[in-house]
Amino acid sequence: MRYNFLKISLLSLACGLLATACASKDGNTPTPVSSVSSAAVPSASGTELRIAIVNMDSINNGFQMVADIQRELASTEEKLSKDIQDQGSRWQKDYDNYLQVGATMTLNEQHRKEDELTRRQQELATLQQTYANQIVSLQAQRLQEVTDYILAYIEEYNQDGRYSLILSSGNMSGVLYRASTMDITSDILNGLNQKYAAEKAKK
Repeated sequence: MRYNFLKISLLSLACGLLATACASKDGNTPTPVSSVSSAAVPSASGTELRIAIVNMDSINNGFQMVADIQRELASTEEKLSKDIQDQGSRWQKDYDNYLQVGATMTLNEQHRKEDELTRRQQELATLQQTYANQIVSLQAQRLQEVTDYILAYIEEYNQDGRYSLILSSGNMSGVLYRASTMDITSDILNGLNQKYAAEKAKK
């Protein structure tokens, strides 16, 4: 179990980003900042809509929060796997020992030892499944945290209404073509890392 799951699951942000449509409050055409470019298209009402693109592959590969979560999950999995391996090794040692000395035991002692080994083997299998469920649950929880963080930042980034619509692009997105002038990925990624670094430094 490895944590490329973020590299796949973050692409689900496409749906969330499609909902990040922020029209200007006064109904006039928003004025883009000079540091980024976007595409403008006429809307049904005749006003100009400004559309921008965020490449979620680049966000996933460059956002420090994602890297931190991947390390955290890998460390957690390593600890749980080691616990399973240690308990499995102890069981195997006891089982091998029983094969060697079992013939010297009484019939009742053999039955008790076999029952014990069977019970421990079942408990080990249950524990392994429990740990696997814990990892899956933690994956989902941490993915939701990073998703919420990115979406909240994009809303904050666009609080002045400069863009009417912000779409996501990437290898698995629904965006088949976009002009390079529409791409604001660098601004979003730099802002995310600056904000995350500042909050991390306060902890």
